[in-house]
Amino acid sequence: MHLHLPRLQLQPGHKGILIVAAWAGLLTAPVHLAPADSSATDSGGSQKPVFEEWVVVVLDGSPCGHGSTITTAVDTPSGPGFRTVHEEEFVAKRDNEQFEINESSTITEDSDGGVLDFVETTSGKGSNVEMKGTREGDDLVVTSRGQTARFHVPRLDALGPEKVRRLCNAVPLKPGQTYSFNTFSSEYPQASVVEDGTVVKEEIRAVRGNVRKLWKIVSETSMTPGMLSTSWVDDQSNDVENLTVIPGIGDLHEYVTDRAEALRPPKGAEIFTNDLIRPQQALPSPHDLGQAVYRLSTVDLDKKIDVWNQGEQQILSTEPGSCEVQVTSQPISPDDVDWQLPHEDTPELHPYLQSSTYLEVNSIRIQALARLAVGQEQNPVRAAHKIEDFVRAFITKKDLKVAFASADETAKSREGDCTEHAVLCAALGRAAGLPTRCVVGFGYLPPGEDNPAVGSGAGSDTGAFGFHMWAEAWVWPDEWVPMDAALDGFDVGHIAVVKTALSEINPLVDLNAPILQMMENMHIEVLKTVDRKDMPPVPHRIAHVKPSPAPEASAHFSPAPAAAPVPPVYVAPAAAPTSPPD
Repeated sequence: MHLHLPRLQLQPGHKGILIVAAWAGLLTAPVHLAPADSSATDSGGSQKPVFEEWVVVVLDGSPCGHGSTITTAVDTPSGPGFRTVHEEEFVAKRDNEQFEINESSTITEDSDGGVLDFVETTSGKGSNVEMKGTREGDDLVVTSRGQTARFHVPRLDALGPEKVRRLCNAVPLKPGQTYSFNTFSSEYPQASVVEDGTVVKEEIRAVRGNVRKLWKIVSETSMTPGMLSTSWVDDQSNDVENLTVIPGIGDLHEYVTDRAEALRPPKGAEIFTNDLIRPQQALPSPHDLGQAVYRLSTVDLDKKIDVWNQGEQQILSTEPGSCEVQVTSQPISPDDVDWQLPHEDTPELHPYLQSSTYLEVNSIRIQALARLAVGQEQNPVRAAHKIEDFVRAFITKKDLKVAFASADETAKSREGDCTEHAVLCAALGRAAGLPTRCVVGFGYLPPGEDNPAVGSGAGSDTGAFGFHMWAEAWVWPDEWVPMDAALDGFDVGHIAVVKTALSEINPLVDLNAPILQMMENMHIEVLKTVDRKDMPPVPHRIAHVKPSPAPEASAHFSPAPAAAPVPPVYVAPAAAPTSPPD
């Protein structure tokens, strides 16, 4: 996804071409710039652009991508308007695994800045997404991967890129001058994105070897609160440079340049190793532990640390800049659950059973894999464990080359990191009538351990925490069975930050925002551990939930009898599936 950073905007709502991919393979990104009216020549089209801009993107000194924005005047059903096309390419490395992301967005707006329609596409290894939106009155109707959503966004509540560009250019350049705009982001169409900025001062700055007198502007957006973007513009409000410090990643610079330089092949930048968090001591044998207590802290005492606080994870204390959290691992017994798969699609559980953009539950391939994974098992706890084991064996190419693929894409490629393991677990569960959700947080690798689906780098004496993703299956109210197919199952080395049904048409913005807030100067201390054998016994509990409908009545799944035909996805041995898809 784009990382919405302000002021220098090829397109409001986008800002740069950075892919933040940590252990979770979490996708964020790009930076866009928007200068004053340009004298750019016609780039090959029949109509000269209103403006044309090219930028080169540099992360920690390494050229890693480029972006271009071209706006032309067009006729719309309501009269004259503008169409802005933004394209970008970003090359990065995660733990020395190189990958490339290409994005393109097209936004049409009327003369007042009201967005009429948009198309956004993302392509790269393992991940291809297209999202389209059209205006119907005060609503935007958005479709992606067969999903449709309607968002109430009145026409002038979220302004298009050309209108915002002109508003930016009209901001007086004088110290202390502030501005605020409601902008439209094609990656976050459900609401306007508020951009607030302040003109700081005029200063002398060296930009790529040239010393210039420029105006410094600091701004932030509602999508990434607290993450400041610093821009430098000339006396005519033409953008020159933008700097954003990406927590846990590094300094992202964007420079306005010409087309020839922007299109030079980038070197790529390492974006994985900087976000590893090494505790003060190792976590001994996490799978043998029943409980662990951690202190999470940051040097920013104004920052509140928000992590999950329910079920297996409880916040013990919190204060500005730190919190203590307790994680307990007490496996749920299959005998403690008195309902069988498939579960009824109730209003309360519908978000955890429905098909969505990244969890294509109704896909023929996902349905077939669910039958192979679960077989005739109807106990939800045993089914969750079977799905976890199945996905661990099914994804045979465990690497960090995939950005963020959906469940169906993963079922095709059988490749990916922890995000692909998590979404496939979640989708197979839902296809079997088992409510599921995904969890983003920290995962622990012991000293010397190397896991290609999560990354290496834990070679110090203390091991390392990194951003990680796993899945959970609902078995009764407030009780979920963890499924971590990328690692060797769930243990107390998991600290949850966000838990989500992934039901949004583009969930990555909401998924990434809280993670980005925690990536800068984060420390994790191991305060206490309790061996599993020393944990108090768990009382026998039976969940009394509404009985499920008969299997044949389920819209999701019916357990396959031994001889049931299965679509030819792949040939599965009785144990682990190892042959490639057909």
